[in-house]
Amino acid sequence: MIKKVDWHSKVLWTSLTALVIVLVQQVAKVFGIEFSNDLASQVQGIVNTVLTILGLIGVVYDTTKGESK
Repeated sequence: MIKKVDWHSKVLWTSLTALVIVLVQQVAKVFGIEFSNDLASQVQGIVNTVLTILGLIGVVYDTTKGESK
């Protein structure tokens, strides 16, 4: 069964953002543009740190929503 996509989901947007970054790197590589390993590592570190901070403060995964019975 296909469920409706919750476009307000913070987890969805976080995941899509990470995937778009990877897609940009792959498309750029096809056209001969390569990011240095140092730059790629720095960008990955920044993204990981931001996601960790957002996760810690509850932005990425909203724990306030509970399923009602």
